[in-house]
Amino acid sequence: MQDSHSIDSQHYDVAIIGAGIAGSMAALLSSRAGLQTALLERHRFPRHKVCGCCVNGRAFQILKQADLESGLRQLQPATTSSLAVRYLGRELNVPMPTGFAVSRRTMDQWLVDEAIASGCQFVDEVTASVQPLASESDGAPPEITGSSKADHPQERTIQLRFATRHSPNGTTACDDENAASSNVQVFAKVVLVCDGLGHPSLQLIPSFKAAPEAGSRIGLGAVFPRAAADAWIRQGEVLMAVAPQGYAGVVEIENNQLNLAAAIDPSCLNKSNSPLDCLANIFRSAGVPMPHELQHATIKGTVPLTRSARRIAGHRLFLLGDSTGYVEPFTGEGMAWALTAATAAIPFVVSAIRNGWSDELINRWQSSFNDMTCTQQKICRVLSATLKHPWLLPPVMTTCQLFPSLTQRLVSRINRVPKAMEIV
Repeated sequence: MQDSHSIDSQHYDVAIIGAGIAGSMAALLSSRAGLQTALLERHRFPRHKVCGCCVNGRAFQILKQADLESGLRQLQPATTSSLAVRYLGRELNVPMPTGFAVSRRTMDQWLVDEAIASGCQFVDEVTASVQPLASESDGAPPEITGSSKADHPQERTIQLRFATRHSPNGTTACDDENAASSNVQVFAKVVLVCDGLGHPSLQLIPSFKAAPEAGSRIGLGAVFPRAAADAWIRQGEVLMAVAPQGYAGVVEIENNQLNLAAAIDPSCLNKSNSPLDCLANIFRSAGVPMPHELQHATIKGTVPLTRSARRIAGHRLFLLGDSTGYVEPFTGEGMAWALTAATAAIPFVVSAIRNGWSDELINRWQSSFNDMTCTQQKICRVLSATLKHPWLLPPVMTTCQLFPSLTQRLVSRINRVPKAMEIV
């Protein structure tokens, strides 16, 4: 990792905002492609992230194609092979392709380390803001025909604000907020926005606004030790406890820990004494015990989850991962979508750097993104809608039990790697 003062006023081929799965994978692949790459992260690494932690079959195959299988296994992840849905005492067990479960703290740090080893410059604890072009300030996408060259520069400008640990002059204390943010900029021929829900780095460009959908749930997450009392949670199983007010997924991860990721109705949280009480009610309603050590865990939350970005590309700008929108995943689809987008975006980035920017890349990225992720996201949207109307669950569970081949075809489709995937 390099000191933050070395990044001020630097010019890069690619600047990537957000070091989650999509951002760190994109940084690794762009560095491997020989592009001068900067990876910018708001939080101090390593960090815990409220998220599921399943590397499903599709995600694993993408990592394997990128020669990352051995590195993943060195993290000592838990192996997963089934999904267990619990609702009102009923149980549905669905076999899944072999996958893995590893905390996002460990997974993301590993991918960042791989990116650094490939030549990427990584700076954490820095807030990045993409500066709008003149034609983007009014909230409308810039018109291509008849636009001035000033509206379509050869680089995008990113304003940086460093946290206390990092300051532009390399000192470790920065009490003056203005000193931490004054005229600190980097420039990039292509910017990849991977900073998650609502993509805050694009707040100055209204046309990229991604407001949450009505009725969107809140995410809750925690990591805690697995206790002897949790033996009912079978190894290799992704448990999903479902109740009218939301659902909670639990899976074993590395170092004999459990990861919890939940999606809860805001009204439930407002009526409960605490997030823990809300989670306890979900487990109770589903007919299963609450994991023993959850009562002592730090539970973190998110902003409202479900949303769609109005645009996922602009002049020298591509959105990846949760920045493109969020559909509640179930058994690792979120990581798979992030890895898919990161891998698919690199040929576009390489083309823009080596052959020059063409606005046709905007339409091509939208089309590619749709082909590679939208079908799977539609499936998860349907499943998510079912979970928001739990009275639909009993007939769905019965159908899955009566027609296991149909269920397996659905599972296989979600886990399948798109044929158009290209590893650089």
